[in-house]
Amino acid sequence: MASDILHIKDGFYFEVPRFLWRSNRKQASDFPAWFVRLDPDFQDWQAGQLVVQLQEAGVSEGTLAGLVDSWKAWQHSNHKNEGWPLQAYLDKVVSDAKVKAGKWVAKNAPGAAEPLKAYLAAHPEVEQPWFFDLISTPEGLKKWEGIKSSLGQSSVMDAYVKEHGEGWDQEKIASYNKSLDGKVLIPQPFGTLRNAYEAESGFCISRYMIIEVVVALLLFFVFRWLAKRMKSNEAPKGKAWNFLEGFVQAVRNDMVVPAMGEHDADRFMPFLWTIFFFILGCNLMGMVPWVGSPTAAFGTTAALAGLVFLVGLIFGVKAFGVAGYLKNICPELGLPWYLAFWVVPLLWVIEFASLFIKHAVLAVRLLMNMGAGHLVLLGILGIGISVPAALGLSTGGWLGVAGISVVGTTILSFLEVFVAFLQAYVFTFLAALFIGSAIHHH
Repeated sequence: MASDILHIKDGFYFEVPRFLWRSNRKQASDFPAWFVRLDPDFQDWQAGQLVVQLQEAGVSEGTLAGLVDSWKAWQHSNHKNEGWPLQAYLDKVVSDAKVKAGKWVAKNAPGAAEPLKAYLAAHPEVEQPWFFDLISTPEGLKKWEGIKSSLGQSSVMDAYVKEHGEGWDQEKIASYNKSLDGKVLIPQPFGTLRNAYEAESGFCISRYMIIEVVVALLLFFVFRWLAKRMKSNEAPKGKAWNFLEGFVQAVRNDMVVPAMGEHDADRFMPFLWTIFFFILGCNLMGMVPWVGSPTAAFGTTAALAGLVFLVGLIFGVKAFGVAGYLKNICPELGLPWYLAFWVVPLLWVIEFASLFIKHAVLAVRLLMNMGAGHLVLLGILGIGISVPAALGLSTGGWLGVAGISVVGTTILSFLEVFVAFLQAYVFTFLAALFIGSAIHHH
């Protein structure tokens, strides 16, 4: 079966049960390019090519003697470094040194014109000092950029596959095929992947992007159909028409009107209506097996909260002007001038900060509620697998624990459907409240 934890994580593939999508690749050239780039044998081969090119650029062979060993030690020092090639290690050495140089110069040599050079002069024991010498001149930096560019070309991959790819042993190929079983990889015509979860360059299409587009298209066609029916001025007929129109009325009368009043509700209904049904659709997608909920990704919820902030900002400035909008952030307190002189500026700073904080919280609230629901389901369902194995229960004991976990997961799934509707309601209501406060005097 597909991995449950990946059900809540965005990636560049869809995951289905393994038996439905088997990987039957025979040699290196059959695997995705990013997969080959993560292969240790390819990285060792590429590191050898890099060392040769560095020697051609003027770096002595003796200087490069321990470079590969240092790179491998760096890879194993932190799980975040795993899979990064030798050229990435060298760039990271420089970026880390620049960060340290900035801190050191601010404390010890605030007037230094070139912080990195000042730091290196005071710290000759810095890692890979020869590399700093290489890139310190425009000619050396140009050579380094050229080396990195050449190693990133597809011809390098083709050369490796031609020279070593067909020599991959069957055990490695079987292991790699097993890791790709059940993974329907998304084609990437506009970008390059570093792995199944991280983009390296360009515009890469993720699973949640596709789900969001599907939800948007469904909303477009469903409500386009509803608009045509309502435009006919006929009495609502049929369950679908009555259901959708009743839903729209509920959004208006129970969410938007209480938050911003009858007068302004209809102005913002198209936006808030779209927000509600888009969030609801994305939330419910998380209940579909092997799909996932885009609202469990911070990028999605942050973008939605950002739209709410922009709408409030634009229409608030339109209503009061820039100065009036900024003044309206702080409510009228009716204080005497000698108190207002001290209190109002402080309160304005607090309210100005809260303007950004409350929209950030709007994004985090939706994210955590949707992500936490899937994690709870995963934890309870995992009891039926991990506990029996850990305690060595018999078949009867295993069935009992597994049965309880399945029943508990089923009950909580119904609760999560309720949460999907509730979080769409809460987000829309707060969005209407925030926009209403931006366009009305406090």
